Amino acid sequence: MVGYWPVLKGREGEFKALSQLGDRDVSHLHPLLEVCPSDGGTTKASVGFVRKVRESVPAGMTVGVDTTHVRTNDEGRPLIVELAEDLEQWGVPIAPVIRLQDPDDHVLACGEAARLHSGNVIIRLGSLTADPDPVADAPRIARALSLAKVGPERCHLMVDMGEVSSDRDVSRAELVVRNVLDGLGDQGWHSVVVTSGAMPPAISALPRNEATPLTRWDWKLWGRLADRSPQFGDYGIAHPAMQTGGRAPLPSLRYTSSENWWIYRWDRPETGGNNSFYDLCETLTSSDHWPFVGPEFSWGDRELARCARRQPGPGNATSWRAWGTSHHLAHVTSELANPAAS
Repeated sequence: MVGYWPVLKGREGEFKALSQLGDRDVSHLHPLLEVCPSDGGTTKASVGFVRKVRESVPAGMTVGVDTTHVRTNDEGRPLIVELAEDLEQWGVPIAPVIRLQDPDDHVLACGEAARLHSGNVIIRLGSLTADPDPVADAPRIARALSLAKVGPERCHLMVDMGEVSSDRDVSRAELVVRNVLDGLGDQGWHSVVVTSGAMPPAISALPRNEATPLTRWDWKLWGRLADRSPQFGDYGIAHPAMQTGGRAPLPSLRYTSSENWWIYRWDRPETGGNNSFYDLCETLTSSDHWPFVGPEFSWGDRELARCARRQPGPGNATSWRAWGTSHHLAHVTSELANPAAS
Protein backbone atom coordinates (compact mmCIF):
# COMPACT_ATOMS: atom_id res chain seq x y z
CA MET A 1 0.00 0.00 0.00
CA VAL A 2 1.15 3.55 -0.75
CA GLY A 3 2.14 5.46 2.38
CA TYR A 4 0.19 8.57 3.38
CA TRP A 5 2.04 11.65 4.67
CA PRO A 6 -0.41 14.31 5.92
CA VAL A 7 1.26 17.60 6.85
CA LEU A 8 -0.69 18.75 9.90
CA LYS A 9 -0.54 21.90 12.00
CA GLY A 10 0.32 21.00 15.59
CA ARG A 11 -3.02 22.21 16.94
CA GLU A 12 -5.72 20.77 19.15
CA GLY A 13 -8.10 19.64 16.41
CA GLU A 14 -5.45 17.77 14.44
CA PHE A 15 -4.07 16.11 17.57
CA LYS A 16 -7.54 15.00 18.63
CA ALA A 17 -8.06 13.37 15.23
CA LEU A 18 -4.73 11.52 15.54
CA SER A 19 -5.64 10.27 19.00
CA GLN A 20 -8.75 8.60 17.60
CA LEU A 21 -7.17 6.75 14.68
CA GLY A 22 -8.37 3.22 14.09
CA ASP A 23 -5.92 0.33 13.85
CA ARG A 24 -6.44 0.07 10.08
CA ASP A 25 -5.21 3.65 9.61
CA VAL A 26 -2.04 3.59 11.72
CA SER A 27 0.41 1.34 9.89
CA HIS A 28 0.55 3.32 6.63
CA LEU A 29 0.11 6.82 8.09
CA HIS A 30 3.17 9.05 8.54
CA PRO A 31 2.08 12.44 9.91
CA LEU A 32 4.40 15.41 9.59
CA LEU A 33 3.61 17.86 12.39
CA GLU A 34 4.45 21.56 12.14
CA VAL A 35 5.17 23.18 15.51
CA CYS A 36 2.95 26.26 15.80
CA PRO A 37 4.06 29.53 17.40
CA SER A 38 2.43 30.40 20.72
CA ASP A 39 1.51 33.80 22.10
CA GLY A 40 2.95 32.53 25.36
CA GLY A 41 6.43 32.12 23.92
CA THR A 42 8.64 29.26 22.83
CA THR A 43 8.57 27.35 26.11
CA LYS A 44 4.78 27.22 26.07
CA ALA A 45 4.82 26.10 22.44
CA SER A 46 7.37 23.37 23.20
CA VAL A 47 5.69 22.04 26.34
CA GLY A 48 2.29 22.06 24.69
CA PHE A 49 3.58 20.27 21.60
CA VAL A 50 5.27 17.51 23.59
CA ARG A 51 2.20 17.00 25.75
CA LYS A 52 -0.13 16.76 22.75
CA VAL A 53 2.17 14.37 20.89
CA ARG A 54 2.55 12.17 23.96
CA GLU A 55 -1.21 12.05 24.56
CA SER A 56 -2.33 11.76 20.94
CA VAL A 57 0.10 9.83 18.74
CA PRO A 58 -0.67 6.08 18.62
CA ALA A 59 1.99 3.77 20.02
CA GLY A 60 4.73 2.93 17.55
CA MET A 61 3.85 5.66 15.05
CA THR A 62 6.80 7.79 13.89
CA VAL A 63 5.96 11.45 13.30
CA GLY A 64 7.88 14.01 11.31
CA VAL A 65 8.56 17.22 13.23
CA ASP A 66 9.07 20.54 11.46
CA THR A 67 10.24 23.47 13.62
CA THR A 68 10.49 25.98 10.77
CA HIS A 69 8.11 28.36 12.54
CA VAL A 70 9.69 27.97 16.00
CA ARG A 71 13.45 27.51 15.62
CA THR A 72 14.88 27.82 19.13
CA ASN A 73 13.80 27.65 22.74
CA ASP A 74 13.92 30.62 25.07
CA GLU A 75 17.61 29.99 25.75
CA GLY A 76 18.49 29.94 22.06
CA ARG A 77 18.98 26.18 21.89
CA PRO A 78 17.63 24.42 18.76
CA LEU A 79 14.06 23.44 19.58
CA ILE A 80 14.23 20.23 17.53
CA VAL A 81 16.83 18.79 19.93
CA GLU A 82 14.75 19.71 22.98
CA LEU A 83 11.67 18.10 21.45
CA ALA A 84 13.65 15.00 20.42
CA GLU A 85 15.01 14.55 23.94
CA ASP A 86 11.62 14.97 25.58
CA LEU A 87 9.81 12.65 23.17
CA GLU A 88 12.58 10.04 23.34
CA GLN A 89 11.89 9.79 27.08
CA TRP A 90 8.23 9.14 26.33
CA GLY A 91 9.02 6.56 23.64
CA VAL A 92 7.55 8.56 20.76
CA PRO A 93 9.81 8.23 17.68
CA ILE A 94 10.29 11.25 15.43
CA ALA A 95 11.99 12.16 12.15
CA PRO A 96 13.28 15.77 12.07
CA VAL A 97 12.57 17.91 9.01
CA ILE A 98 15.45 19.58 7.15
CA ARG A 99 14.94 22.25 4.51
CA LEU A 100 17.71 23.33 2.17
CA GLN A 101 17.28 26.94 3.35
CA ASP A 102 18.11 25.96 6.94
CA PRO A 103 21.28 27.34 8.56
CA ASP A 104 24.04 24.85 9.28
CA ASP A 105 23.43 24.84 13.03
CA HIS A 106 19.83 23.74 12.51
CA VAL A 107 20.87 20.95 10.12
CA LEU A 108 23.43 19.76 12.66
CA ALA A 109 20.72 19.85 15.33
CA CYS A 110 18.40 17.77 13.15
CA GLY A 111 21.12 15.16 12.80
CA GLU A 112 21.58 15.09 16.57
CA ALA A 113 17.81 14.76 17.05
CA ALA A 114 17.60 11.96 14.49
CA ARG A 115 20.26 9.93 16.27
CA LEU A 116 18.15 10.00 19.44
CA HIS A 117 15.45 8.15 17.50
CA SER A 118 15.45 5.98 14.36
CA GLY A 119 18.20 7.95 12.61
CA ASN A 120 15.83 9.05 9.85
CA VAL A 121 15.28 12.59 8.58
CA ILE A 122 12.90 14.22 6.13
CA ILE A 123 14.33 16.51 3.47
CA ARG A 124 11.46 18.85 2.60
CA LEU A 125 11.92 20.62 -0.72
CA GLY A 126 9.80 23.66 -1.55
CA SER A 127 6.60 25.10 -0.02
CA LEU A 128 8.13 28.14 1.67
CA THR A 129 7.03 31.63 0.62
CA ALA A 130 10.63 32.75 0.12
CA ASP A 131 11.51 29.71 -2.00
CA PRO A 132 8.25 27.94 -2.89
CA ASP A 133 9.29 25.73 -5.80
CA PRO A 134 11.39 22.64 -5.10
CA VAL A 135 14.53 22.29 -7.16
CA ALA A 136 16.78 19.33 -7.94
CA ASP A 137 19.72 20.71 -5.98
CA ALA A 138 21.66 17.51 -5.46
CA PRO A 139 24.83 19.22 -4.10
CA ARG A 140 22.87 21.07 -1.38
CA ILE A 141 20.98 17.93 -0.45
CA ALA A 142 24.24 15.98 -0.23
CA ARG A 143 25.78 18.73 1.92
CA ALA A 144 22.77 18.80 4.26
CA LEU A 145 22.86 15.03 4.70
CA SER A 146 26.60 15.16 5.28
CA LEU A 147 26.19 17.80 8.00
CA ALA A 148 23.42 15.78 9.61
CA LYS A 149 25.50 12.58 9.26
CA VAL A 150 22.62 10.80 7.57
CA GLY A 151 22.77 8.68 4.40
CA PRO A 152 20.16 8.79 1.61
CA GLU A 153 18.84 5.42 2.75
CA ARG A 154 17.77 7.15 5.99
CA CYS A 155 16.19 10.08 4.18
CA HIS A 156 12.53 10.56 3.27
CA LEU A 157 12.52 12.97 0.33
CA MET A 158 9.41 15.16 0.33
CA VAL A 159 8.76 17.24 -2.80
CA ASP A 160 6.29 19.82 -1.52
CA MET A 161 4.45 21.95 -4.06
CA GLY A 162 2.46 23.94 -1.50
CA GLU A 163 -0.88 25.22 -2.80
CA VAL A 164 -2.41 23.90 -6.02
CA SER A 165 -5.82 25.37 -6.76
CA SER A 166 -6.58 24.79 -10.46
CA ASP A 167 -5.93 22.43 -13.35
CA ARG A 168 -3.29 24.88 -14.53
CA ASP A 169 -1.57 24.72 -11.13
CA VAL A 170 -1.61 20.94 -11.28
CA SER A 171 -0.05 20.89 -14.76
CA ARG A 172 2.70 23.27 -13.68
CA ALA A 173 3.32 21.35 -10.46
CA GLU A 174 3.49 18.05 -12.31
CA LEU A 175 6.23 19.41 -14.56
CA VAL A 176 8.18 20.77 -11.58
CA VAL A 177 7.95 17.48 -9.69
CA ARG A 178 9.06 15.46 -12.71
CA ASN A 179 12.02 17.79 -13.22
CA VAL A 180 13.03 17.39 -9.57
CA LEU A 181 12.75 13.60 -9.61
CA ASP A 182 14.60 13.35 -12.93
CA GLY A 183 17.30 15.74 -11.73
CA LEU A 184 17.92 13.88 -8.48
CA GLY A 185 17.63 10.37 -9.82
CA ASP A 186 17.43 7.26 -7.68
CA GLN A 187 19.83 7.77 -4.79
CA GLY A 188 18.37 5.05 -2.64
CA TRP A 189 15.99 7.30 -0.70
CA HIS A 190 14.08 5.68 2.13
CA SER A 191 10.94 7.00 0.41
CA VAL A 192 9.84 9.72 -2.01
CA VAL A 193 6.71 11.74 -1.19
CA VAL A 194 4.87 14.27 -3.33
CA THR A 195 2.90 16.75 -1.24
CA SER A 196 0.54 19.62 -2.05
CA GLY A 197 -2.58 21.26 -0.66
CA ALA A 198 -5.75 22.45 -2.37
CA MET A 199 -7.89 23.82 0.45
CA PRO A 200 -8.30 27.61 0.04
CA PRO A 201 -7.00 29.91 2.79
CA ALA A 202 -10.57 30.78 3.80
CA ILE A 203 -14.06 29.41 3.18
CA SER A 204 -15.96 32.48 4.44
CA ALA A 205 -17.03 33.54 0.92
CA LEU A 206 -18.72 30.21 0.15
CA PRO A 207 -22.53 29.83 0.21
CA ARG A 208 -24.41 29.19 3.42
CA ASN A 209 -26.92 26.47 4.27
CA GLU A 210 -25.85 24.19 1.43
CA ALA A 211 -22.95 21.89 0.56
CA THR A 212 -20.40 23.36 -1.86
CA PRO A 213 -17.92 21.08 -3.68
CA LEU A 214 -14.24 22.07 -3.93
CA THR A 215 -11.92 20.04 -6.15
CA ARG A 216 -9.15 18.08 -4.47
CA TRP A 217 -6.44 19.29 -6.84
CA ASP A 218 -3.74 17.80 -4.58
CA TRP A 219 -5.21 14.33 -5.17
CA LYS A 220 -5.31 14.97 -8.92
CA LEU A 221 -1.63 16.02 -8.93
CA TRP A 222 -0.60 12.80 -7.22
CA GLY A 223 -2.70 10.79 -9.66
CA ARG A 224 -0.91 12.32 -12.65
CA LEU A 225 2.41 11.15 -11.19
CA ALA A 226 1.34 7.54 -10.77
CA ASP A 227 4.01 6.33 -13.20
CA ARG A 228 6.67 7.60 -10.75
CA SER A 229 5.06 5.78 -7.79
CA PRO A 230 5.56 8.45 -5.13
CA GLN A 231 3.91 8.26 -1.75
CA PHE A 232 1.06 10.72 -1.16
CA GLY A 233 1.17 13.83 0.98
CA ASP A 234 -1.38 16.58 1.56
CA TYR A 235 -2.27 19.23 4.14
CA GLY A 236 -5.31 17.44 5.52
CA ILE A 237 -8.30 19.78 5.38
CA ALA A 238 -6.21 22.92 5.92
CA HIS A 239 -4.48 25.46 3.69
CA PRO A 240 -0.71 24.94 3.47
CA ALA A 241 0.18 28.29 5.11
CA MET A 242 0.61 28.66 8.85
CA GLN A 243 -2.41 30.82 9.66
CA THR A 244 -3.28 32.70 12.83
CA GLY A 245 -6.67 32.41 14.49
CA GLY A 246 -9.52 34.65 13.42
CA ARG A 247 -13.08 35.25 14.51
CA ALA A 248 -15.24 32.33 15.59
CA PRO A 249 -16.55 30.83 12.35
CA LEU A 250 -20.11 29.88 11.53
CA PRO A 251 -20.95 26.22 12.15
CA SER A 252 -19.00 24.57 9.35
CA LEU A 253 -17.42 21.36 8.16
CA ARG A 254 -14.88 20.35 5.51
CA TYR A 255 -15.87 16.85 4.44
CA THR A 256 -13.78 14.72 2.09
CA SER A 257 -15.10 12.59 -0.77
CA SER A 258 -13.36 10.89 -3.68
CA GLU A 259 -12.98 13.93 -5.97
CA ASN A 260 -14.04 16.86 -3.80
CA TRP A 261 -14.28 18.35 -0.40
CA TRP A 262 -17.84 19.28 0.48
CA ILE A 263 -17.89 22.55 2.39
CA TYR A 264 -20.81 23.05 4.75
CA ARG A 265 -21.50 26.48 6.31
CA TRP A 266 -24.69 27.01 8.27
CA ASP A 267 -26.17 30.24 9.62
CA ARG A 268 -26.43 30.49 13.38
CA PRO A 269 -29.92 30.43 14.85
CA GLU A 270 -31.42 33.73 15.99
CA THR A 271 -30.77 32.67 19.56
CA GLY A 272 -27.06 32.33 18.80
CA GLY A 273 -24.85 29.38 19.59
CA ASN A 274 -23.90 26.46 17.37
CA ASN A 275 -27.10 24.40 17.37
CA SER A 276 -27.47 24.81 13.60
CA PHE A 277 -24.58 22.35 13.36
CA TYR A 278 -27.21 19.70 14.06
CA ASP A 279 -29.05 20.77 10.89
CA LEU A 280 -25.75 20.67 8.99
CA CYS A 281 -25.13 17.10 10.11
CA GLU A 282 -28.66 16.00 9.22
CA THR A 283 -28.02 17.25 5.69
CA LEU A 284 -24.62 15.55 5.54
CA THR A 285 -25.83 12.14 6.72
CA SER A 286 -28.58 12.09 4.08
CA SER A 287 -26.20 13.07 1.26
CA ASP A 288 -24.67 10.89 -1.46
CA HIS A 289 -21.17 11.44 -0.03
CA TRP A 290 -21.98 10.09 3.43
CA PRO A 291 -20.06 6.76 3.70
CA PHE A 292 -21.88 3.52 3.04
CA VAL A 293 -20.87 2.27 6.50
CA GLY A 294 -21.95 5.58 8.01
CA PRO A 295 -20.68 6.31 11.53
CA GLU A 296 -18.40 3.26 11.54
CA PHE A 297 -16.13 4.88 8.95
CA SER A 298 -14.18 6.94 11.51
CA TRP A 299 -14.38 8.53 14.94
CA GLY A 300 -15.21 11.84 13.27
CA ASP A 301 -18.14 10.25 11.44
CA ARG A 302 -19.46 8.83 14.70
CA GLU A 303 -19.46 12.32 16.18
CA LEU A 304 -21.17 13.77 13.10
CA ALA A 305 -23.82 11.04 13.20
CA ARG A 306 -24.37 11.80 16.89
CA CYS A 307 -24.94 15.46 16.04
CA ALA A 308 -27.34 14.46 13.26
CA ARG A 309 -29.39 12.70 15.95
CA ARG A 310 -29.32 15.99 17.90
CA GLN A 311 -27.60 14.45 20.86
CA PRO A 312 -26.11 17.25 22.99
CA GLY A 313 -22.79 18.80 22.02
CA PRO A 314 -22.66 20.58 18.65
CA GLY A 315 -19.00 21.38 19.22
CA ASN A 316 -16.95 24.39 18.18
CA ALA A 317 -14.35 25.25 15.54
CA THR A 318 -11.76 22.93 17.13
CA SER A 319 -14.25 20.06 17.26
CA TRP A 320 -15.30 20.57 13.64
CA ARG A 321 -11.65 20.59 12.55
CA ALA A 322 -11.01 17.40 14.54
CA TRP A 323 -14.06 15.58 13.15
CA GLY A 324 -13.34 16.66 9.57
CA THR A 325 -9.66 15.71 9.90
CA SER A 326 -10.56 12.32 11.37
CA HIS A 327 -12.82 11.55 8.40
CA HIS A 328 -10.21 12.86 5.95
CA LEU A 329 -7.41 10.69 7.32
CA ALA A 330 -9.64 7.61 7.19
CA HIS A 331 -10.89 8.46 3.70
CA VAL A 332 -7.43 8.97 2.17
CA THR A 333 -6.07 5.86 3.87
CA SER A 334 -8.98 3.90 2.40
CA GLU A 335 -8.42 5.43 -1.05
CA LEU A 336 -4.77 4.44 -1.02
CA ALA A 337 -5.59 0.92 0.17
CA ASN A 338 -8.28 0.45 -2.48
CA PRO A 339 -7.22 2.49 -5.54
CA ALA A 340 -9.70 0.78 -7.86
CA ALA A 341 -12.58 1.95 -5.71
CA SER A 342 -11.53 5.62 -5.52
